[in-house]
Amino acid sequence: MPSGNRNKFRSIVARYLSGSADEEESDMIEKYYELFAGKPDRLSKLSEDELADVRERMKGNIAKRIAPPARSRPLLPMVFWRVAAAALILIGAGWVFYLVREQRKPGVNLSGAKTVIHQSVKGQTKFVVLPDGSRVVLHGDTRIEYDRDFNRETREVSLTGEAYFDVVHLNAGGRKPASFVIKTGKISTTVLGTAFSIKSLPSESEVVVTVTRGKVRVDDGDKRTSLLTANQQVTYNTKTTVADEKVVKSQELTAWVQADMVFQEMPFGDLAEVLEKRYGVKISFQNPQLQQCLITGRFSGTETLDEVFKVLTLTSNTKYSLESGELVLSGEGCR
Repeated sequence: MPSGNRNKFRSIVARYLSGSADEEESDMIEKYYELFAGKPDRLSKLSEDELADVRERMKGNIAKRIAPPARSRPLLPMVFWRVAAAALILIGAGWVFYLVREQRKPGVNLSGAKTVIHQSVKGQTKFVVLPDGSRVVLHGDTRIEYDRDFNRETREVSLTGEAYFDVVHLNAGGRKPASFVIKTGKISTTVLGTAFSIKSLPSESEVVVTVTRGKVRVDDGDKRTSLLTANQQVTYNTKTTVADEKVVKSQELTAWVQADMVFQEMPFGDLAEVLEKRYGVKISFQNPQLQQCLITGRFSGTETLDEVFKVLTLTSNTKYSLESGELVLSGEGCR
């Protein structure tokens, strides 16, 4: 975490502990606690001395800053651990500050106790990696929502809009694979293969499922079932419950997935702006001259940010580093 952000964050923590933080600051610290509580393994990164320091700070802050109520009773565990989490912030767990900052970005919501939401803006695609490693490309003005624990027993995603899914097949330890289901109103699409698209616009009465690779099963509210394989499409009319199946050229129908990822001699600075929006990351150049480099590339649209830049840096004589939500490009110039 940059020193400026660290100092600012510590000052907010200090105000929280003293009871002088405003509502927004208190909300941020408590969201931090929720995120931090879900990552107990991070405590293993602290040394014994650091942990001892944490305990001493906790004792001092609790004694000095938390006034006992008129009728003495034990401090509630939740209050205690909120203070503990705030004290741990001071040790420098900056990785969680990044998560807090991310949840304030447009298009992603991490604040709910059980639900995660990703949303793209109109006219712009957005790339998302789900907790199980599955990859999703959201078309413009699309929203997906899923439970934080969806990849444990069942993986279920709710969709409004249009999205392309490339699903990871989970079968750890020889157990039955965890099912992957996309809900679009009363229509359920169960993944039996890997790659497909679903279109379910609020303004329309149709749900369209197109398979590019593998196999999916589509069920409506009346348990009518369609099994689709590559280059097959089914259109469900949610008003008439009529289903129309046909053979299609799936690559043409899902060309929007890679629309932003095919470029010919595009200035690196312009390309960076496109990738910032698609991947929700800030991209900067240590050498401003690199922004004028002309970049040519062709990707499928389902690559991660790392996969994209491993290729781009090879062809542009540059290097990149990714930390705290910012990708930094360096190098002398283009080849």
